[in-house]
Amino acid sequence: MAKGAEGGNGKAPVPVQYDLSGKVRVIVKGSKTQAVGDCAFFMLRTSWCKFLFCLLGVYFALSLFFASFYFYVAELGGIKCLVKEHCDVWDALNLSVHSMSTIGFGSIVPHSFLANLTVAIQFWVALMTGAVAGGLFFSRLSMASSRVAFSDTALVTNIRGTPTVTLRVVNERPFSPLLDVTCRVSALVIDPVAGMRVLAPCQLERSTNMMFRAVWNVMHCLDEKSPLHGLDETNFEEKFLAFVVQIEGTDQTYMKKVFANKCYYPADFRFNESFEDIMTMGPSTITVDRTGLSSTRVLERSKRLSFLRANTFSPEEAQKLAANAEQDGLTPEAEGKPEAGEELDQGFEGFEITMATC
Repeated sequence: MAKGAEGGNGKAPVPVQYDLSGKVRVIVKGSKTQAVGDCAFFMLRTSWCKFLFCLLGVYFALSLFFASFYFYVAELGGIKCLVKEHCDVWDALNLSVHSMSTIGFGSIVPHSFLANLTVAIQFWVALMTGAVAGGLFFSRLSMASSRVAFSDTALVTNIRGTPTVTLRVVNERPFSPLLDVTCRVSALVIDPVAGMRVLAPCQLERSTNMMFRAVWNVMHCLDEKSPLHGLDETNFEEKFLAFVVQIEGTDQTYMKKVFANKCYYPADFRFNESFEDIMTMGPSTITVDRTGLSSTRVLERSKRLSFLRANTFSPEEAQKLAANAEQDGLTPEAEGKPEAGEELDQGFEGFEITMATC
């Protein structure tokens, strides 16, 4: 197995701001905090458990705050209980919950001007809080998101006689395909002249997909135009810092733009391996095995990258090796033959795509 399959020499990857997987945390010092705006973004981006916990926390905090004020007013005789003579702390809490929820059972009623004013203020606070909570809840439900899964590794193999970086992408919502999809790939490299990090764009063999429903193999040729030209097993850890992939498309259900991002580090690259086939074609179904998204197999020696590397041998040596390969029946066309179902990532009318999870 290539050195990249075992994480290289064990060096920790350099954190980059383009990694949105949660592994890299960006901290901006000296920035002014906007309480309302930042809180709203947190409520929209956080998990559902934290979102619901925050809503319940605000509800109980406001109820306890007004309950303490009601208890103080009750000691002054400003609140009357119809079922008993004196109101205790539990009665004050019940009145607060009734007012906060706009229930009003009637067993505890405000009697003084101060108590009625507190009820009016709490009703207005409850109304505004409910409106904000309902708006945030609806915004979260209506927010379009993608379920695009990337392979854990990126493979560098010999395809059609050219070293090529290949990664695999699966749409985990086949019932809602992505339309007019665009894939952009860039390599984060260090410019020796400028002495700074540069995000260099990488040209893909196919950067657009009119309908992404099942599987898509994203391929970037390491030719002379590539910022990673000359990448091999010996220099891949010094050649680049990160390989950033972004997919943008329109979700068919929401009809909104959705995005998916993946950042590959040098330790995620493997050489002389190919992806296992994860598509099974039936009479009217296409089954995709999600569990095998990152499964690979080691290529035969005759199909490995170093066998016909144009940038490894001189033109005369490469021509001689190619002639020997043709005599043995190992032509670049045979080496670059795609796996079964590789290009069948388009949806067909009348076909059903299912995702196998086990």
